[in-house]
Amino acid sequence: MTENFTTKACKAYGLSLLLTCFIGHFDAIAQAPEVRWERTLGGVQIEELNAIQSTIDGGLIVGGASHSSISGDRSQANQGTSSDFWVVKLAADGAKQWERAFGGSLEDELWSVLQTNDGGYLLGGTSYSGKSGDKSQPNKGYSDYWVIKIDAQGNKQWDRTYGGNGHDTFRSMQLTADGGFVVGGYSASGVSDDKSEPSLADPYFSSDPDYWVLKLDAQGNKQWDRTYGGNRTEWLSEVLQTTDGGYIVAGQSLSNESGNKSQQLKGTRDFWIVKLDAQGHKQWEQAYGTTGSNPLRRVRQTTDGGYILCGESTSGVSIDKTEPSKGGQDIWVVKVDANGVKQWDRSVGGSGSEVGYALSLTLDGGYLIGGPSTSGISGDKTEANLGAGDYWVVKLDAQGRKVWDRTVGGSGEDRLNSIQQLADGSIVLGGTSTSPISGSKSQASKGASDFWVAKLGSSVTVTSTQASASKGFMVYPNPASKYAVIKLASVTPQDGLRVKLIDATGRLVWQQVFSSAKEVAIPLRGCRAGLYMVSVDSPGEYSQQQRLVVE
Repeated sequence: MTENFTTKACKAYGLSLLLTCFIGHFDAIAQAPEVRWERTLGGVQIEELNAIQSTIDGGLIVGGASHSSISGDRSQANQGTSSDFWVVKLAADGAKQWERAFGGSLEDELWSVLQTNDGGYLLGGTSYSGKSGDKSQPNKGYSDYWVIKIDAQGNKQWDRTYGGNGHDTFRSMQLTADGGFVVGGYSASGVSDDKSEPSLADPYFSSDPDYWVLKLDAQGNKQWDRTYGGNRTEWLSEVLQTTDGGYIVAGQSLSNESGNKSQQLKGTRDFWIVKLDAQGHKQWEQAYGTTGSNPLRRVRQTTDGGYILCGESTSGVSIDKTEPSKGGQDIWVVKVDANGVKQWDRSVGGSGSEVGYALSLTLDGGYLIGGPSTSGISGDKTEANLGAGDYWVVKLDAQGRKVWDRTVGGSGEDRLNSIQQLADGSIVLGGTSTSPISGSKSQASKGASDFWVAKLGSSVTVTSTQASASKGFMVYPNPASKYAVIKLASVTPQDGLRVKLIDATGRLVWQQVFSSAKEVAIPLRGCRAGLYMVSVDSPGEYSQQQRLVVE
């Protein structure tokens, strides 16, 4: 098992509207939302959920690793001696619509699932298998990145293997504005096969991996690859496209200043983010740490162009950490500006141990963080633990102040891996559970561990109010469904302006350059419901962003 239990745009509508300047805004409700429904999915063996995403039809796609053969919810035999990729499509009410397994003769573990513009899906993960089963290409090293394209019903269309001569471990994937996608993980390979740059680890530690990022076209053909790291170990957690068309790469580093890392190690491991241009060249990098261990798990670009980072820390107040420890290990949240300069940090936890596996932007400009927790009522945790470990969700406002927290779990061990807020304000949680019927869990376990998906009620209300004139533009209607209109204020500069639509993960969905008109329509058909950011900018001169909710 690998480390850590861790559109196309439609045509624009011609519109000429006179409207009083307004934009939706959102007010947080301090009371934590209740569980609406939850679903247990699995076979008789081990299932581990690593990915969950909302779909255009209002449902969900979930995925991870499955060791089961035909049993429970799994209808296909196991392809090899260990785990297969397993994806399950759920309706809006959590009912199972279909499921598919993909694998080769050895271990294959899915870490990412994304819906594509044609209604199908991309699956990405790590494979130890050679050409066998569903895997059409031989392995290139000990382990490789493996990407599969399936249609809307789950039928395989193609698959691709990427790797070098060593261990290559997949962790993250995102669709890009040009119709392709970017994938990332960590690699201990030297120059070989798909890896064009050498390992940066000290030769004495030749098995230590570096961040490895590949840019692929819509058919999975490699366009470029880049290696980032120092003299020891780097483990990449996420890679996202940024609003300027570049990328942000995030994970943890155990290296001192060396390779293409410019900062000394602060603890035993540090948060490390690298900002890349559109071709993957490093623009800047920043490390954040304490005297202890600080694994970075998640990153999102924020509406001000900066970034929110989520992981955990074992330290008290030290170096970059300004708040005391709440227990053995806390969730550590760091907010940085567009250049990586730290603005604030928060420690969130109880007397036990918390892991910051999950992060989502919220409709009201705040954040949802979470992961597994072993704490009882203590510190920031206001509800008793329900088992050996529970899902724990915390709502933070835009400045990182806690608004509410919610514990969800059964009598066994429940490990939260993913959070997403939907357009109606409801919250979807995804992870892995060993619990029987108990606590929040109403369905029996299917095997040793199962996928467990829970949906919480809405935690925001939506109203309309006057927009601030300082924003320079307005977005209406908001919320929107088929289109939204951008209307510039008279004080906004006109030359070279670009309007962009970015989804909640930071992916650039659509962009257009302004002509002489002061209005432009953003097509939304084909966009999944959720939170988006509208950005209007002129390179080097002007940049403003506002939130848009797509229904």
